[in-house]
Amino acid sequence: MWSVESWNSFFELGGVILLFLTFAFGAGFVLTGKKIKVRQEVQLRQFDKDLTDAKRGLVDQQERAANAEKVAAEAKRVAGTFEKDISLANQRAAEANERATKAQASLALAEQHSAEANAKAEGFRLDIAKANETAEKERLARLQLEARLADRVLTAEQHIRLTAALRPFKGRTIDVRVFGDTLEVANFSGAILDCIGEAGLHVNISNPIGGGTSARGILIGVKPGSPPEISGIADVLFSILRESVGGGVGMWEFDKLVFTGGLASVTQSSGGDKVGEAPIRLFIGSK
Repeated sequence: MWSVESWNSFFELGGVILLFLTFAFGAGFVLTGKKIKVRQEVQLRQFDKDLTDAKRGLVDQQERAANAEKVAAEAKRVAGTFEKDISLANQRAAEANERATKAQASLALAEQHSAEANAKAEGFRLDIAKANETAEKERLARLQLEARLADRVLTAEQHIRLTAALRPFKGRTIDVRVFGDTLEVANFSGAILDCIGEAGLHVNISNPIGGGTSARGILIGVKPGSPPEISGIADVLFSILRESVGGGVGMWEFDKLVFTGGLASVTQSSGGDKVGEAPIRLFIGSK
């Protein structure tokens, strides 16, 4: 059994130990409290810093949001302007299309009028062509009538040329028969006979009367088998007389140039072939 002194010593020792523990726990409380306070201050400063950064970030975000809203508003305004411009452009395009449609309609109408005008012009041209053709036919008919009615003549130039062209055949004989007693036949045949005589050719002239053979225009025949120079005489007569009478002169078969009626007069050229024996026969009749 413990004595009182033992228990007193135990409790005294326990009080000392308890006091020591109280001091130790108090010191530990103070020390750990300081550390906790320091840690909390650090955490508080970090929290303040994070809060400040967060606020700053929020401000930045708000500024960016404001800028984005501003940009969006500007974009919306620009888009509205574009839409307005697009609407105006569409309106102008519609007006242009309408004007183009009207222009095409006007062009089609103009082309129609042009086609009608061309058709009328073509009709006028055809009418004018027909009128010109009719006038030309009338002119040619008149000229042909005038040519038929006009006297045949040898111009001075033709007279000179015919005489010169026949001169190389000097001494040859031509049988000439003149049909008709009109002044025109007499003058024209006389001009031809003058050229032949001036060129130095012999001429047998006969003037038939009564029925039998007759002739119109001028017919030239060369006796078959005659020398080439005889054909040369015929060619000269044909080419130059054709200038004067056109189609009123032609080459004919020698044997068909005969006369079966009576002769009013015959002029025999001295020194040449007898009548009917010359290698060239020339019939001169009316037009």
